[in-house]
Amino acid sequence: MAKIVLNVALPAFKYEAMYAGAAKNLVASSLDGRKVQLPLSAFQRFVTHQGIYGFFEVEFDDMNKLVAVTKVKAF
Repeated sequence: MAKIVLNVALPAFKYEAMYAGAAKNLVASSLDGRKVQLPLSAFQRFVTHQGIYGFFEVEFDDMNKLVAVTKVKAF
């Protein structure tokens, strides 16, 4: 299984665009420079009043399907 780490900084007003139908995916660069597109719903449990902020480890299976998203301490 492959893992990548993302540093996400998504203000609440941009996250709210998901509910308006304007955004369904989060596009971010991993710490090693790879660009990924993930469903914004995978980060829903990490939303605060400020938005989504922090480092996240994203795990994929052998078919590159999303398995898990975990918030981790800063690198």
